[in-house]
Amino acid sequence: MYHRFSTWWRALSVVLLGLATTTWPSATGAATSSNFAVLRESSAATISSSGTARFAVTLAFDQPERALTVAVALYPRLVMRSQIDPVITGAGVGGPASASTGSTRPDCTASRSATMIIGLFTQRAASARTRCGPLPQLRLPCHGSACDGVYPIRFAVSEAGTTTVEWSLLAVQSATVVNPLRLNWITTLGTGTWSKRVRTAAVLGDIGKHPNFPITLSANYQTLERAFDAGVAGAAWRRALRHAVASPLHRIADAPPSHVDFAGLAANGLDGEVKAQLGLASQLVQSLTGRHLDSPVLLQGSPSAATLAALSTAGVSNVVLPEDRLTVVPSTTLTWGAPFRVSGVGSTVALADDGPLSLLAVDGAIEPGRRAAITLATLAFLHFEAPNVPSSRTVVLLVPAATTSIAYLNDVVTGLRGNPFVVAGNLVPSFSSSLIGSDGAPATRTLLAGPSSTWSAHNVSSLASVATQVGSFSQAITDRAVSYALRVATASSEIVGSASRRQSAINAAGAALSAQLAQFTVDPSAITLAGPGAALPITLHSTAPYTVTAVVHLLTNQLSFPKGSSIVVSWNSPTTSVRVPTSSRRGNSLTLQVNVTTSDQQVLLAHAAIQVRIAGSSVVGYLLTAASLLVLAGWWWRTYRRRPKARHAR
Repeated sequence: MYHRFSTWWRALSVVLLGLATTTWPSATGAATSSNFAVLRESSAATISSSGTARFAVTLAFDQPERALTVAVALYPRLVMRSQIDPVITGAGVGGPASASTGSTRPDCTASRSATMIIGLFTQRAASARTRCGPLPQLRLPCHGSACDGVYPIRFAVSEAGTTTVEWSLLAVQSATVVNPLRLNWITTLGTGTWSKRVRTAAVLGDIGKHPNFPITLSANYQTLERAFDAGVAGAAWRRALRHAVASPLHRIADAPPSHVDFAGLAANGLDGEVKAQLGLASQLVQSLTGRHLDSPVLLQGSPSAATLAALSTAGVSNVVLPEDRLTVVPSTTLTWGAPFRVSGVGSTVALADDGPLSLLAVDGAIEPGRRAAITLATLAFLHFEAPNVPSSRTVVLLVPAATTSIAYLNDVVTGLRGNPFVVAGNLVPSFSSSLIGSDGAPATRTLLAGPSSTWSAHNVSSLASVATQVGSFSQAITDRAVSYALRVATASSEIVGSASRRQSAINAAGAALSAQLAQFTVDPSAITLAGPGAALPITLHSTAPYTVTAVVHLLTNQLSFPKGSSIVVSWNSPTTSVRVPTSSRRGNSLTLQVNVTTSDQQVLLAHAAIQVRIAGSSVVGYLLTAASLLVLAGWWWRTYRRRPKARHAR
């Protein structure tokens, strides 16, 4: 019977899918604002063999009032996903209720909150009481597995003649769930995360309190760089991040900024920059947490097939896509939940996020407890859309850390414990090639065309130059914060859009590098050597608070350097002196060109042209030296001859 019901329900859902935009009338008597809130609600009610079940709801009231009463009404089971929308908006469903408890007191005392236990029955009501009176009960107009499904539920609180209403959903289960959904929860750390770092630190800290709940954090290198460079101000955030990923079930996936033009980089021969984009988050995550990234990449914004082709060349094979970028949005169909290949990019396996569920997760108009209940019931409904499929289907839920609620997170995690319809899991297994095209889902889907993006020749040449120099300089210095800041500035300039806007960003990255290079100079003061073979002193100055490994290049054809004209130095103080042995010369005055570069000579750190004079190298100098020696010898001889002879006799 259950199989016949499931088949009928799927067929009816397909027929009614075209009515997805149906507007349901609001419930009669609902007030414009509510004087109560749903703090918590059971995620599912399981019907026993005797045909009974119970579920709990905790309500909070604006004012404690003994005269306050609650009526709970159950409405016919949902048959299509679009019927969930009026529950979310608060409009409610139309038509008569299937059952109602009538008015009952939620609590016998004047308190601000109360937990109500409500009974369900299919044949005969159970004889039970609560401390406030008989157990409120609702009759399900069905038997056995025919009751399985998701039902709208209406809570009406009356006080002093005024009734306010809130809507929620309740999942009912009697038959065994063979293949529950797989939920991939992704907490995103997008570009705006850092501006709400106190809130996101609290969310990250709470994630760390659920080590047994599989969860993925998205890694946006702009956010991570801000956290890395924030010093003491970001210490709490960094600790929270490390705590959040301490559990092996908590993973991290790369999530480049949504405006990066991967397709444009590849089209203009900048494949190295595609790899650099992907490497940034990986290195920052390792620096901040010691963890490695999972293989899937989360793409937001407007990725196209060309985007995936560029990423594929860089080694990316699994991506999560925004479902609204597909020509057919999966959540509006019955064929969702399986990985797929993208037309034109055969080597890439993709999953689409669930847009409506992701929006619901951050809907601040719904209190967290009721929002969690609707989320879990929606997941149950997605299971009931095809309860007998042979393969597990995946729901990808994106929840921004900057706007999520800790109470919502906790209620969902709690509701998933022992939930028969949903099992949380990590991303990687959801991309299994054996799942492609499973359960009747398309094996291939098509992406919409990406936004137009124009690259000028100057964009390409200047970006290549800046990227090369930043890469070289970053490897030469010991300050990782400066290194990451420069690399993120470069990566952030590789954006979709006009050539002029992109060039402004490239110029800004170049200016940031120039500001660092301005801290290094070579003392240009003239040098006088005592003579041929004397050591040549070179003085380097730095105002940078970090060490840079550099190479000093001495350029002249008038001096030779027995130990080489290129000297590696560790430039780690305001003044660094380098003494270079010389062995021969041509002339008594010369101009020495001094270039200080990074090890690969891609970046000129400092330059100076120094005048060098070699003392005593002229003929007059030699004559004066000889005359001085003769005078000294004569003085010595005369002193020796004048010594008293008696002194010798002694």
